[in-house]
Amino acid sequence: MYTRVETSVAVQQLANGLHDAGRDRPWVVVSSPFGTAVPEIGIDQLSGQIGDVARVFLIETGELTRQLGDLLPAQFQVYGSAGRSYPVGDAFADLARSRLRFTHGDPQHATDQLVTDALAHAHQAGLFALAPASVITVDGTVKGFMLGGSRALVELDGGGMATVWQELTYPPVPLDWTLKPGQRIKGALDAPTHRLNVEAKPPSVAAIAQRYPDGSITLALVQKVSPQRAVLALHPHLAFTITRADISANPLDKVDALLSEGDVVAARVIHLPSGALHLCLSDVDDDETVLPPLCAVRNGPPWLQENRPLLPLVEEDEDAAAVVEVVGTTSSFEAAAAAAAVPAAWPVGTPGHSALVAAGPTAGRLHPRPSPGPGRVHAALRPATTGAIPFRVTPIPPPAPHSALQSTQLSLAEAKSRIVRLETQLVEAGATDSDLAKLREQARSAQLQLRDALVELATLRHTVAELRDDQRAQRRMLRESRRTTPAPTAVSEYESRRAAWEEPSGWVRHEILLAWVDRVPESDREEWKLPQNYVLGERFAESLTGLDDGQLAKAFKASVDVLTGRVKTLKGRHLHALRQGAGPADPHLLRWDGARCMRVSIEQNTPAARRMHFWQLPDGGIELGRIVTHDDMEA
Repeated sequence: MYTRVETSVAVQQLANGLHDAGRDRPWVVVSSPFGTAVPEIGIDQLSGQIGDVARVFLIETGELTRQLGDLLPAQFQVYGSAGRSYPVGDAFADLARSRLRFTHGDPQHATDQLVTDALAHAHQAGLFALAPASVITVDGTVKGFMLGGSRALVELDGGGMATVWQELTYPPVPLDWTLKPGQRIKGALDAPTHRLNVEAKPPSVAAIAQRYPDGSITLALVQKVSPQRAVLALHPHLAFTITRADISANPLDKVDALLSEGDVVAARVIHLPSGALHLCLSDVDDDETVLPPLCAVRNGPPWLQENRPLLPLVEEDEDAAAVVEVVGTTSSFEAAAAAAAVPAAWPVGTPGHSALVAAGPTAGRLHPRPSPGPGRVHAALRPATTGAIPFRVTPIPPPAPHSALQSTQLSLAEAKSRIVRLETQLVEAGATDSDLAKLREQARSAQLQLRDALVELATLRHTVAELRDDQRAQRRMLRESRRTTPAPTAVSEYESRRAAWEEPSGWVRHEILLAWVDRVPESDREEWKLPQNYVLGERFAESLTGLDDGQLAKAFKASVDVLTGRVKTLKGRHLHALRQGAGPADPHLLRWDGARCMRVSIEQNTPAARRMHFWQLPDGGIELGRIVTHDDMEA
């Protein structure tokens, strides 16, 4: 069911309800075309699909929509056969959340858009958390996707079909991030609408900690960024806030210069002494092992993939429908252009705008009109004189239902009759065929200018999308450079510090200390202490010769992991004992004093990837041996 808004009192009540921040559900307002009370948008379909979670209103374009527009903030009105869903809370806080959906010759598409908007608003309001009596738990199999991937078709075990809606499943995450064909799922089915809700509670911190050991790497989605902070999600409903220090050691860096909303990044999971979890990006090497992300839906695919960002949905501008204005007397030409010159897709007679331009020798001259808001495209026709010819045109009532052919023939006959009648009125008012021809030509010219403007708008949007992609790639490269190499200087920082030490061993210990401070958060330093009594092997400092700054940074990070014992928790280090031979059954390599030679990875998936050899001493101490290449098995 829907509510018709037919009086000024009803308009006032509708406006009051839209302004009410305590509203418990979204309200959807649909307008009819000018001159008729019959909407193009499928109002009955809307009521059937969203009536359980939203209120639906129908208002006729004209005086009533003008009154409603006066009672609402700028750009939040409804008119010209379009519709809009107003969310709960402050419905006017963000225009992007409440878009005006024009039919643009495709009423079904506009209806689907409104259903999507209203369901998203209802989901945000928590209405689907309150299961009605019609909801039952069912099992089924995902068969595929439809409607551009916004719906998943599910075959139920007990027979019948159901659909999973993207708006109700971790929006704005795409459905194919959480579901896959052939997947077995369980969910709550609303029998009347056949909607299947498969959202599950987010995993607990304890479950996340068990899945991702301290220091392990997995993928996270960047949900929000600001100059000093970012919000990263391991699960659509489980997010963590990090700061600049977690991304870059450079105090001059800004978080929003290193991360973009929608990025999928590799993050290290850190277990804090309090039992809480934290994420860090600054010490993640490209070649470290990345553990699989979580599945948002049981039996589904990992919801995140590397190099697959969550890009914002770019929708066509709500004002891509041209607004054509007639300036003259109140009753001037409100339907003439619609019948004679202007295509039906133009919202003729929209609130605050008449149909076209008043007649006269200079009628229809194009004048620029100030844009009422960013991103709005208007073409306004204004007369250069005030010699308007006033007369009234009675709107034609909607035709009775007929077959498609009969309706088309009747509409054509009515249009021809209307043109003849309007031309007769023009002649009686003193106008000529030349005036009417000028009017038609001006309308055609305005239409062409509008089309050119829309083409230009589409081109600019494409350019903006390309620039955003370039900016995202540049941020990623900058972020990676911050975590692998120091800021570029004329002389390497490692070389500068090395020159300050007479003995190489002193320099090595100093660099290991700096790496420990940089790698281990202050809250974890009590747990991962850097021992003071470790031994540097005779060839360790020498094995660092020839490494570039990035390789040195990785070598010292690996040294910290080995000396603190943290290496035992990092699967990406591939800690194992070096054997006397190449066979898996060969004995471990032992030294004369009983020390065992161990090997860990410094680099992976690179030519001549570096490894570190160290000795596990009988008393539990560590002796750093040397840095070698992948094929070097010598202790």
